[in-house]
Amino acid sequence: MKRNKMYHLIFMIVLISCNDLEEAIDASAILNKSIAAHDKNKNWNTTSIEIQIQEPRISNPKRYSILKLNNRSGTFELSRNREGHIVKYSINEKGENSVLLDDNEVIDSLVIKKYRLDTSRNSNYRRFYSMMYGLPMSIPEYLKTINDGGEVIFNKEACYKIVIELKEPIITKFWNVYISKKSNYVVGVEIFHEDDKEKGERMYFENLIEINEMKLPRIRHWLDLKNDDYGGSDIIIKEIN
Repeated sequence: MKRNKMYHLIFMIVLISCNDLEEAIDASAILNKSIAAHDKNKNWNTTSIEIQIQEPRISNPKRYSILKLNNRSGTFELSRNREGHIVKYSINEKGENSVLLDDNEVIDSLVIKKYRLDTSRNSNYRRFYSMMYGLPMSIPEYLKTINDGGEVIFNKEACYKIVIELKEPIITKFWNVYISKKSNYVVGVEIFHEDDKEKGERMYFENLIEINEMKLPRIRHWLDLKNDDYGGSDIIIKEIN
């Protein structure tokens, strides 16, 4: 009798362990299928993209950026209009940072503060734009843990939900990623805070644009996670040739 109970206990432990492993494998498999759908030739890690982005926000409806991102060399450049000026954030091949205002260096601390010219922003901008515009291919670089969130309806579409924790925050560490069951494309994400899961933002993706044989989400609409209030959009206008 005791032996039967022990066998039963061992069986349950193995079953639970297998279920946990299956869950982790499923989430990773779903992510890998999505990566293959968006980037069938595995170009992301060596690609270079240059795009014009319209980024209207409720508080800044005329925001506009030009993004240059080279994953092979590690270089990054973001040019953005700000109060009638152009601010350019750059990281070169040596990892050196610079910020220019209308193509000029600025040393006046008041001007630096007014136009957000601090070079400490550069690495955060690069991680943000690399993550956002490389979805889902960019996830493995920043990933700490991944779990299966089940099958759900997201924006009226049947989706797989994968729950990820990042090594470092990109807005936060905690993201839900929604992948279409039909196409395996990423159709949206939710970014939330661990201590308050209603605090954060939700993004709905629309359409795809093909760049360097990769299919990237073209439009992202930002909404408040709790009440779905609209905050703004990111729209890839065109690729710069």
